[in-house]
Amino acid sequence: MSEIGIGSLGSILPEIILIVGGLLILLLDMIQNSTTYQRESGRGFMAVAVLFLVVSLVGALLQMLSFGSPTSQGPHVAAYLVDIDPFTSFMKMTIYIGMTLVAIAGGSYMNRYSPRMGRGEFWSLFLFTSMAMGMVVSANNLILLFLSFEFLSISSYILAGYLRNNVRSSEAGLKYFLYGSVASSVMLYGMSLLYGVSGSLNLTEIAQAMAANTDFSIVALPAVLMLMVGLGFKMTLAPFFQWAPDTYDGAPTPVTAYLSTASKAAGFAVTARLLLIGLGAFSVEWVPVLSGLAILTMTVGNLMALRQNSVKRMLAYSSVAQAGYMLMGLVSVVSASQAELSQIDLASLGMNGLNGLLIYLFAYLFTNIGAFMVVMAIEEDSGSHDISAYRGLMQRSPGLALAMLIFLLSLTGIPLTGGFMGKFYVFGAAVQHQYFFLAAAGFINAGIAAGYYLRVVAAMLYEPAVDANGAEIAPKPLNMGMALQLTLAICVLVTLWIGIYPPNFIDLANDASRHLLALRF
Repeated sequence: MSEIGIGSLGSILPEIILIVGGLLILLLDMIQNSTTYQRESGRGFMAVAVLFLVVSLVGALLQMLSFGSPTSQGPHVAAYLVDIDPFTSFMKMTIYIGMTLVAIAGGSYMNRYSPRMGRGEFWSLFLFTSMAMGMVVSANNLILLFLSFEFLSISSYILAGYLRNNVRSSEAGLKYFLYGSVASSVMLYGMSLLYGVSGSLNLTEIAQAMAANTDFSIVALPAVLMLMVGLGFKMTLAPFFQWAPDTYDGAPTPVTAYLSTASKAAGFAVTARLLLIGLGAFSVEWVPVLSGLAILTMTVGNLMALRQNSVKRMLAYSSVAQAGYMLMGLVSVVSASQAELSQIDLASLGMNGLNGLLIYLFAYLFTNIGAFMVVMAIEEDSGSHDISAYRGLMQRSPGLALAMLIFLLSLTGIPLTGGFMGKFYVFGAAVQHQYFFLAAAGFINAGIAAGYYLRVVAAMLYEPAVDANGAEIAPKPLNMGMALQLTLAICVLVTLWIGIYPPNFIDLANDASRHLLALRF
């Protein structure tokens, strides 16, 4: 299909809803005049943003339910620019759920720290960022993919540096912009090479051109390398992650929460679609590179996290390491030959790597957002990210301490948590495809990660609270808003649900995997 009519707009209905919501918030921001209303406007804008995010989430859910039988193969709603299928809908739902949770929990934080006259702009940009991520995961055209990535990146630069009176926030936005500009330029050059070789911007047509003439590999492989620079930047893969620690540490904590989860999920979704569909003819040749990136990413991330005393910065490096684990799943499915994939039973996909990646992303979303929300609560209470601020937390706020304990256990990969199920499927896929060295590297790094996670656990549960001079003090109760408590409760429940009773989530991941695997046959 080369044209998109009015009827095809339903394929981007969630994104249209988010655009309308963002424009509505800008309009409301312009027409407000009352000083009293301005003072309370942050909560109102947050409520509007949450409403439109929930409606867009329902739209993505309806798209998923409209696909019919889960055993069907091939594209369900395919246009020249976008491809709406179970995989796309799964990723949209994951992203929109994450953005909704961040908006609910982060409203009071942004209302407290952001400039009074800029609150409407923040929530408008927040919705536009969500829209851009939805377009990124559904793009089937290089131009749309690049424009969506740029829209997402520019919005994220602004949000990361949104606290204009905070030097660290401004520094975070500037560093993010400088690294992102270089990564985008390199990625665009790679796209231009693919277009020059194939004569098309459509991923499916590029795949057909590549399969028809293997001599194109001379140009295709350097092009993919350049694409991986841009995608690796978004996924925080080593060595393209240098921006992440400073940006995550300096950005407003709600922004950090979505950058480390929803934005990362969008990057992995694009990479999976690109390697399995657009460049499927050469994807097997990329296994050594992807394997090396996975090992380097998880190792560097974990070793750097060991040195951190700031819990927020520690979680930033932890997010880098988690990207390495996720990449293991992509290595497993990319490494499978056409003959191997054709033997996969579509009714029971097992550990193919792609479903492991999706399970990991979904579980990681709730776990990491929950962990950063705890960081936000401690920051609002003490004004510090240092691990010393977590001492005596079990006495000050038992619920918050137990929530953080569950999130850290999930990030470690302890059984009965969502993080364990993600690692189980990703590591299992590596073993099943005989990448024993990759699985071994993953196990070793999981052990390293346990070291710095347990430091925080020990501080919360066993160490007494101290003042700035290190003297022991009586624990002071920590108060949290209802919105933050609700978000933490949801994150804890889903993290445990995935770990204790995962069949529902596994089925969703299998259905989402089915489309991309079928297209590669």
